[in-house]
Amino acid sequence: MPLGFYYTKKDMSEHDDDNQSSGDKTAILGLDQETINRELQKAKEQPACLILIRGTPQGHRYFITEDEMIIGRDPSADISIPDQSISRKHAKISREGGVVKIEDLGSSNGTDINGKKLAAGHVSKLAKEDMIKLGNSIVKYLPAGELEIVFYGNLNQAANTDPLTRCFNKGYFLEAIDAEVKRAKALSTSLSLIFFDLDHFKKVNDTHGHEGGDFVLKEFTNLVRNSGVIKPKEIFARYGGEEFCLLMPGATAQDAAKSAETLRGKVQSHPYIYEGKSIPVTTSLGVAELTTDMENASEFIKAADKALYESKQGGRNRVTIAH
Repeated sequence: MPLGFYYTKKDMSEHDDDNQSSGDKTAILGLDQETINRELQKAKEQPACLILIRGTPQGHRYFITEDEMIIGRDPSADISIPDQSISRKHAKISREGGVVKIEDLGSSNGTDINGKKLAAGHVSKLAKEDMIKLGNSIVKYLPAGELEIVFYGNLNQAANTDPLTRCFNKGYFLEAIDAEVKRAKALSTSLSLIFFDLDHFKKVNDTHGHEGGDFVLKEFTNLVRNSGVIKPKEIFARYGGEEFCLLMPGATAQDAAKSAETLRGKVQSHPYIYEGKSIPVTTSLGVAELTTDMENASEFIKAADKALYESKQGGRNRVTIAH
């Protein structure tokens, strides 16, 4: 996915000025027409969104996909921003046709639009590139179909992706699991996690060199991605080295174990042919479901990792459910 093909004259770092004007100009850099047409078509399919300009995770896109969406720090909010200066239910976004509006819900620190305070209960229509200050965080509004929405998506993908395997990286996974644990606890929904470890991977590197090891890692991740097991909202990431994880919102331990067993079988039966030689590859897996006595994401990760360790100690190439 091409990066840097699109820019604003005032970049993200300059949006720290709360009175940022909305007159930024944009331009497309010199790319071939086919690439430009592909990106323009992709932009047409993007719904309206809010881009987090100041706050964490910076550059994140919150798509406006419902007619009414609550913004707040509560994990159950439709647009949840983890900022303590934002009220649990801070503001409401409403959509009617192509018109998007915002209303402050009596928040403690208020809502500003382009530096002007929005009175509680007052509804304001949003225009392209409006800067909305919520507590200490700032989001930028972009209407549906804007090319800049794709630009931010490309930046996020580059920042959150492991360059070798094209999976999400550990940093993104840790942010995601922290948010999903909070959401699952707030909504009392299921959340499961699978940890993978490629068996005897050091032997692969020793026998076939690091290029052979890289080949196995890429082949393995492509196999998992294209297995048909991973659902759209699930997050497949490289945790480090030959260790990977799959975060599964809404899945029970039984659901996750079934997926893990399917993936284990696919990994074992897949042919890994490098420089004309077949490399045997298997994986050990550990499954954990979030429980009420787990206080945070760290404890959840430890449970899955412990189950993975039991799989390795039990002979490898197997699935173990945390107990």
